Amino acid sequence: MKNKLLIFIPLIIISCAQNQSSKKESTYEEDILGFWNRVGTIQLMNGIAVDTLAFKNSQNPNNKQIKVYLNDRVMWVNNFWKDSTAPWKGGSGGYGKFNIYSRDSLTELMTNGTGLMGASVKEYKDKNNLDAQTWNMSINLGDNAYSQKNQPNSKYAEYYEKLSDLEPKSRIDGVWKRVYEIAYVNEIPVDTTALPSDVILDIKVMHRGRYMYQVDQTGLADSDEPGYGGFGGYGTFELDQENNKLYEYGEWGSGTWTEESEPKSLKTTHEITFYNDDLFLQVDKSYNANNQNSNRTGRGLVYKRIK
Repeated sequence: MKNKLLIFIPLIIISCAQNQSSKKESTYEEDILGFWNRVGTIQLMNGIAVDTLAFKNSQNPNNKQIKVYLNDRVMWVNNFWKDSTAPWKGGSGGYGKFNIYSRDSLTELMTNGTGLMGASVKEYKDKNNLDAQTWNMSINLGDNAYSQKNQPNSKYAEYYEKLSDLEPKSRIDGVWKRVYEIAYVNEIPVDTTALPSDVILDIKVMHRGRYMYQVDQTGLADSDEPGYGGFGGYGTFELDQENNKLYEYGEWGSGTWTEESEPKSLKTTHEITFYNDDLFLQVDKSYNANNQNSNRTGRGLVYKRIK
């Protein structure tokens, strides 16, 4: 399998280069959009692929990493539990903006994250008095395959395959930021709390049946507390617009979320209210099941679209 991948990757790289001459160069801005599943790592020598190791053939075959590009935002999560000394035990994730210049050049400006990435970005921004950590990457973008080299002299590149759409486009597709949280008692809203971005940042990306979210809590918890790692997750969703229901099926996560579930096995039902195309409320009435010491019978989250 390893040798087959070694042959397959250069062929993709060559075919991508050949196809670029027959495609309009402007399509790279559309082709990068969507969810990408990392399936392995490419070893490079003088910029040429010489070996490829698939996750399923590695010493950690259960490794997962998924990235999404949508609008001008990028988000990724993985489940690599590599640092047992951290107070949180989950993987990492990153969130920020991106600029793509061609099929072989992309910049990510990471502003937030979960796990070790969240802590690292926070430390970098504070130390350098900057709003983001910039990553200038060499990439190779094809129609359904994508690789990225994170550093100019890196000897390895991450290799991704594009995930197919699961649902048609809907009004909930987009990048959303949580701006309010509403507490319910006996289905009556009793308290509304605004979320300052410098304390906690909750971002959710919804796109054609797949979703990813991250909650950066580095402004809320101390660095030696589990909560400092925040939490994020990946899964799939279905939107029932006729009955105003959103069904989310979480699969795995990062930061303080270390549990994993089979696809479509972990279901959360939200009641959805769209105030307009750029603002919606989701209410989870099962929230009290995990908060036995609280009189709350529901939790509402208000999300605003990031444009």
